[in-house]
Amino acid sequence: MKDDQASELYTEYKLLGEQYKKVQEYLEQTAENLQQVSDTIEALDVMGQQKKGARVFAPMANGIFIDATLNDPAHVRMNVGQGVVVTKTIDQAKGMLEQQHEELHQLRDRANNDHVRLIARLKEIEDAIEAETQDNAPEAGKTQEQSGQEE
Repeated sequence: MKDDQASELYTEYKLLGEQYKKVQEYLEQTAENLQQVSDTIEALDVMGQQKKGARVFAPMANGIFIDATLNDPAHVRMNVGQGVVVTKTIDQAKGMLEQQHEELHQLRDRANNDHVRLIARLKEIEDAIEAETQDNAPEAGKTQEQSGQEE
């Protein structure tokens, strides 16, 4: 292997290593998002079973809740972007979340495929570099005398 080929492989290896880290982070974030959506769907199921006037703890922020009373347990208010909030039935909200959950699964599957391809290419490069290193290394175990006899 020539020096320029080795340099190209090394550069590719570094770039693929960075991509690998990003895909790894993306997979972790997607797993968290999937869990959040699943938890929200479960919470909607529980809320749909409540009666008007039921006392609930409503989340304000991560780990902070307020004591609230349900005035309309059959509907939720959903932020649909840019500060717009709309009223949806529990079933409508669950349907939207289930669609989001499916889309996240598809994204995760594509990222997993990318992850597998990256690992395979990184391994190919490692093997090529290792083979080149072994080809250029002096044969192990040869004595000085044996080396002189072969010349």
